[in-house]
Amino acid sequence: MTAADETRRRRQGFLSRWRVAFASGIVLATVFGVVEGFSIFYSSFVVDLGLDRAQASGMFAGYLLASMVAGPFAGRVVGRYGARRIILIFLPLFAAAVAAASLPTELWQFYLLYMVVLAPATTMLVVASQVIITSGYAEDRGRATGIAYACLGVGNFLLFSLLALVVQEYGWRGGYLVAGCLAALGTVGFLFMDQPGAAGAVIEETPTPMERATNLFRSPVFWLVCLAALTASVTDFFTFQTIVPFLTTEGHGVAISGLLLGMTGLSYAGGQLLGGVLSDRTNREFTATVGAIAFLAGLGLLWILPPTPLLVLAILLLGSGVGMIIGARIAAVGDLFTGSRLARAIGFFQVASAIGSAFATWFGGFSYSTTGSYGLSFVIAGGCALLWIVIIWLAAPRRAAVTQAAATGTPEAVPIGGT
Repeated sequence: MTAADETRRRRQGFLSRWRVAFASGIVLATVFGVVEGFSIFYSSFVVDLGLDRAQASGMFAGYLLASMVAGPFAGRVVGRYGARRIILIFLPLFAAAVAAASLPTELWQFYLLYMVVLAPATTMLVVASQVIITSGYAEDRGRATGIAYACLGVGNFLLFSLLALVVQEYGWRGGYLVAGCLAALGTVGFLFMDQPGAAGAVIEETPTPMERATNLFRSPVFWLVCLAALTASVTDFFTFQTIVPFLTTEGHGVAISGLLLGMTGLSYAGGQLLGGVLSDRTNREFTATVGAIAFLAGLGLLWILPPTPLLVLAILLLGSGVGMIIGARIAAVGDLFTGSRLARAIGFFQVASAIGSAFATWFGGFSYSTTGSYGLSFVIAGGCALLWIVIIWLAAPRRAAVTQAAATGTPEAVPIGGT
């Protein structure tokens, strides 16, 4: 990059510089604000439909496993047709499916809707969004990821708080209808941030020996990142799927529990932004370690259920810790994988992530149904946070980032249609 190019880049406005990050963040906020708010809905419809917690959480775990199956296929489709095009197809489909979730009267109907429609739509949208953000920046990738996932955290705060109030006042059916409408607005938001000139851009599919997907399986780093995705998702979904049921079993109302969950999302956004700056100035491993320590501290405070001021502190530590963990993992993927391998790798990482998410979601309900408490879930989540620290240091994204920067320089953000 020449001095003139560097000067021009630094003169870009904030919105122009980070437009790719915000476009990705709108999609992530829409999808995860609805998906991770499932605990708000199921705390109500298990009573209405006469189900126990294990049955309902098992259904959602099945949805996560179905999304796992779609991961590799989604990576190839996004790589071939471009992230923008996939989002414009699947985000409206996602919105319609969420609104349709207000109609079921039996558990099998939830299974059908979540596993057949919502699972593949969610996977396509998440893979496309991660491709946008990880391929869109080489310099300041941590900050860009932080902005995108901070949008997710703010979206969680707003959606969780709103949906909890809607469910409390109008029931879970009304909540799903409102969630579907909000998801439709997400499509409008993405179009607003869109760059029309990128419509035809796709990720290059050059089947050279070094770029073949099969080579991914021979790389120790690939398997380390898969394990990192699994452990990070356990901490993530423990936080966002267990807090509301845990707090309601301890005597807190649905509305206040939803508000606390929303605060978790807000602190998640703060963790993403802080972690993005920190990981660019230091490295992904250090940031990931700080996030894991914050998560463990929040976990300990929450487990002993302290007085309300400390309970809020526990929520803030959990949210910010998970935010730093997830942000460091996503940015590390961009450091470790490039070119046509990126979308395919992300597709496989979604498989590992879905396994961790499904396990965390199912195990929370299972442990409560069998032991009468969530204590074992706390132990598992803490163990995964400790394992995460070891894995991210072994994967060593800091070394790959240095090599990549030396080889490619510091390119501008690419169009959001692909790389």
